[in-house]
Amino acid sequence: MVLAVPNLIREVRAARPDILSAWLYYPSLIATLLKPFLPGKPNLIWHIRSLPFVRLQDRPARWLTQRVLALLSYLVSVRIVSNSDASRRAHAAIGFRATPDTWQVIPNAVDAARYAPNAETRRHIRQDLRLPEKTIVLGAVGRDVPEKGYPDLFQAFEKLQSLVPNDIAARLQLLIAGREVQADNPTFAALIAASGLPPDRFHLLGARGDIPELLTAMDLFIMPSRSESFPNALAEAMAAGLPAIATDVGDCRLVLDDDRFIATAETLANAMATLLTLSQEEQQAIGARNRDRVKERYTIEKMTRAFDEVFERQS
Repeated sequence: MVLAVPNLIREVRAARPDILSAWLYYPSLIATLLKPFLPGKPNLIWHIRSLPFVRLQDRPARWLTQRVLALLSYLVSVRIVSNSDASRRAHAAIGFRATPDTWQVIPNAVDAARYAPNAETRRHIRQDLRLPEKTIVLGAVGRDVPEKGYPDLFQAFEKLQSLVPNDIAARLQLLIAGREVQADNPTFAALIAASGLPPDRFHLLGARGDIPELLTAMDLFIMPSRSESFPNALAEAMAAGLPAIATDVGDCRLVLDDDRFIATAETLANAMATLLTLSQEEQQAIGARNRDRVKERYTIEKMTRAFDEVFERQS
């Protein structure tokens, strides 16, 4: 790594950039340290895409890099871009300069043409997964990491059975797609066993490449996360026309914009029960509103225009 630094300096000097645009912490630090060696002293843009919640004892290099960047944000001229207001606030809390002239939030975009309701796709996916149309599918998407809050979701799903009428409870099934989210993963095998519910009520699909299609097979989307920056999976589910429930982390409240369906781990089951006991027409109206919100606020065009403005300002 150290031996590559002279070559990196030589390559960047030859390019004579007007802007050094660096994504994530380590590249941002490297770009900042490179700047004094470059002709014309190019402007800096740091792209911060996550929350800074890491402990020194767990990831010392990452922790130290964050603190060095926080100090440098006051010592160098830099424009910082994040994908969520939650990220801006969290970084300000650990010492980053996060003033309006320094920090800009550009939310992620969702392709609403790709993430969209589709009755035919729904029918095919449900056939493949052996899910009768009368089944009520509660869905989630995300890899197996503690931040995704899956233990809270399984507990809420168990509790939900007693909060809704029997005819609804009997039709409820939980579907999750994400890396290592599988029934043969000991973590999830234990969660299923602890729920006391039949294993065939759970569909743990592991990593999938057809998330837009899987969303069409769901009736309700749940994001039980304990930590998020911009909640991509939530916005994608909303674009697919699904009613959704999310925990109050990251920018979930801002994206969903419906306090009825913002929950804690303890109230997750109650929020699910509230939504499931609405009429089908009311649920469909909520899903349609969710889709309209994403199509209005989180478009590729808006995101692209915002990035263009950042780069034009730094040119």
